[in-house]
Amino acid sequence: MAGIKDVAERAGVSISTVSYVMSGKRSVREETKRRVLKAAQELGYMPSIGARMMRGEPSKVLAISYPIHEYTDYSSYAVFFFSLAVRAKKYGYDILLLMHEYGDYGDRELVRVASNGLVDGILLLDVCIMDSRAETARTLDVPVVSVGYPNNSDGVYSVDLDMEDMGRTAIERAHALGHEHVLLVGSQESYYDDGSNFLIRFREAVMKRCADFGMHVLFRPSKGYGAADVDFALGEAFGEDPDITLIICQTNAVQVANTMASLRRRGLSVPDDVSVLAACTNGLGQLSAQVDEMPMRPNEVCARAVDLMMSVLEGKRSNVGSVELVPPIYLAHGTMSAPRTAAER
Repeated sequence: MAGIKDVAERAGVSISTVSYVMSGKRSVREETKRRVLKAAQELGYMPSIGARMMRGEPSKVLAISYPIHEYTDYSSYAVFFFSLAVRAKKYGYDILLLMHEYGDYGDRELVRVASNGLVDGILLLDVCIMDSRAETARTLDVPVVSVGYPNNSDGVYSVDLDMEDMGRTAIERAHALGHEHVLLVGSQESYYDDGSNFLIRFREAVMKRCADFGMHVLFRPSKGYGAADVDFALGEAFGEDPDITLIICQTNAVQVANTMASLRRRGLSVPDDVSVLAACTNGLGQLSAQVDEMPMRPNEVCARAVDLMMSVLEGKRSNVGSVELVPPIYLAHGTMSAPRTAAER
């Protein structure tokens, strides 16, 4: 079977020139390109990826890079994966899912699929504030769109829900209603230790806006989402600040439901005694009693990420390092209101 060396000899060019023609990574004179393609055809040198490239055809495949943590909530991230896949299919693209352990292995996977010509572009999920994959993206020959906004974003195109605006908006609404003591219940501490982009950006915006208004805020990462865990956490929080009138749950449906139940067990009424707001959440529609929510909006964010990728692949965009932020929304369900005055308690 003929190899790349045989093609080079027949065409009278170097092996590297044949490689450039096959990969399209460098510009080659049209006359030279024709000689290489003619020699390859005569010798039957048509490796699958090389053949596609020689015909100028895209792979019509996008990779999704998805790191796995010990605490990964698969049900939540499934929403993002399917949102990306459905949108990509509208453009005739299939998805290659790269699930890998958190760390350097994911970076090597990006290099492998990009250098082998397996994909036309790469989408990043579960992005960290400082994400090594964003650094790796600078070295790749395919565009990378990050569903999430890393600080080191100059090598990727980023699309994200505006988490900082979400945090500011939540506290501005709370302040306008008259809340002065807030409990922010976060996800597990390891999420923040690993640098989870959306959780940290929301938390920092909440803390800063509370400071701007002179509001007292407690942040408590979750040690568990079960009823006993939530009872214990709320007991500690009210013990530290008995004047809490607003709880913001930056967690999931299970924890939100158990927070509502725990407040009832403490004899507290929602929203008369304590208001409850869920933020950065997915899937709260399954709850029997709805709560005010500022959800993640995966359908909108993922659709925009794929649309952006298509624009780049079609040559309509080249502003790598750009960041597009989707505005948050507020869904009111009657669990957030003005706190009672001292006379009303």
